[in-house]
Amino acid sequence: MAVTIKDIAKAARVDKAAVSLTLRNRPEAQRLRPETRDRILKTARELGYQRNLLASATRTGVVNTIAVIGRFRKDDVPPCTNRMLAGILTTCTQYGYNIKVYSDMNLDEVFAEIGGSRIFHVISLLVKREERQKTADFCKRGGIRLVHVYEDASDGFPSVNTDNFASAREVVNHLASIGHRRIALLCAPHRYLYIRERHDGYLQGLRDAGLQADSRLIDCSEDSGQGVAAMLALPEKERPSAVFALADSLAVKAEYLAIRLGFRVPEDLSVFGFGNTEICGAALVPVSSVEESPYDCGELAVKIILDKPADVRRREDGRYLIAPRLVHRDSTAPRMHGCGQQRNNK
Repeated sequence: MAVTIKDIAKAARVDKAAVSLTLRNRPEAQRLRPETRDRILKTARELGYQRNLLASATRTGVVNTIAVIGRFRKDDVPPCTNRMLAGILTTCTQYGYNIKVYSDMNLDEVFAEIGGSRIFHVISLLVKREERQKTADFCKRGGIRLVHVYEDASDGFPSVNTDNFASAREVVNHLASIGHRRIALLCAPHRYLYIRERHDGYLQGLRDAGLQADSRLIDCSEDSGQGVAAMLALPEKERPSAVFALADSLAVKAEYLAIRLGFRVPEDLSVFGFGNTEICGAALVPVSSVEESPYDCGELAVKIILDKPADVRRREDGRYLIAPRLVHRDSTAPRMHGCGQQRNNK
């Protein structure tokens, strides 16, 4: 026999109204004590309660589904997407919501389906400005709640991200604290906010350490390989002893090229990446990196869009920024003055 709200109320020692509000995730449920809501949800799970979402949506006009729009293409999926979706899905489940994932291949079709499905919560993983603006315009017209993951807040809709500026600054501060005075940056063309923020954080880290930026040690081109080669071809006292790369892929590439040119990692060149992706552990010398916290970003985005308590505060500019965490591996070491940076000419 199907478990009813009355069964749950009796087992959880609460009234039926409290159970109904909690299971339907109604705003009024927030008036209940957190331990009461947790007890109701735990009891419902233990009794095997299954809510009829379709019937509920038909009756109330409310669909407990969050639409997630991102780059989900066969050969083009960002490396952190799986972990971010895991954070979104786990948190949605916790609050009685489903997710529906949409690719950015045809946004007009996506918007039509979201509107037709009466979905009123959207999490956007899009980074292109025109796509983000198009999504914001659609949500504003339809009275839909929207949270951007990545980049900045816009049109009154908040965003969630790792604190890119603070992360880059902390990497440079760390490298300077272990003796590195010539710290290079492998960047990229400044097409997106996160690239500019990591670049600016690097410069601020140099200023914090009392170091001057050297244009020869900064590469923002499309071809980081040539940039690394040019830096390592400098005279010994002018070449970098450490490299901070905008992304793990650039860091691993820098490490590979340095080793091919006869430099030792980390004795001659320390390497630090960004993202803490699987490639870090697969490198010849495991690469130190910044944890980009995709799971936490996904979890936080759901809490924001559902008005749930969150540990990260909203800034005045509408952004929620997760604090940096450095992951140290074998590719970084203190600078040994008078040693290292000797080219292997064998």
